[in-house]
Amino acid sequence: MQAPARPKSAADETRTRILSAAKEIYEANGSRGTTTREIAERAGVNEATIFRHFGNKSALLVAMREWASGISQLNIVLDSLSGDVEMDLRALANASIERFFRQRSMMCIQMAEETRGEVAPYENSSPEWRGPAHILGRLREYFRELILRGVLRGDPDLHTRAFMSLCFSYVIARKLWETNVVKASDVDYLVDLFLNGVKN
Repeated sequence: MQAPARPKSAADETRTRILSAAKEIYEANGSRGTTTREIAERAGVNEATIFRHFGNKSALLVAMREWASGISQLNIVLDSLSGDVEMDLRALANASIERFFRQRSMMCIQMAEETRGEVAPYENSSPEWRGPAHILGRLREYFRELILRGVLRGDPDLHTRAFMSLCFSYVIARKLWETNVVKASDVDYLVDLFLNGVKN
């Protein structure tokens, strides 16, 4: 019998309010324009509470990216892969695209700030929008298994990067096309495009 879910503590609820406020302000103002004072006001907490939970602004922004990352949904999809390559990749593409859409504003701001040299890349931080190491590792293992079974050909590392890049590019392109509507036919096209290059 599964243990009942632990109710959220007051500290958990406070942390969630702070992270949500940080995400909203970051998406509007970027790193420099996001202040702990404004986050505290929006979250309805004392600024000292932010430092007690996160230590400093930089750690808060890393925690906010992790919190907003949508990792749990990707793990659920990876746990339920059926072995039917096309069906699996459609499920993975849909989950990845949905995740990227939720973080599109954050991604655009982060890329712009890194390009301008305003902030250091967050490549060494724990899970965030770039593709957490454990998710990429699981996807790499999935492709490696398909290669060993003779279903796909090529390099599992390259397959992982190419597949996630297709999903990422699609989300960024939707911003340029000024629409957030994800069509099933678009996802089918991405999967078919990917498989045409790697399937035996």
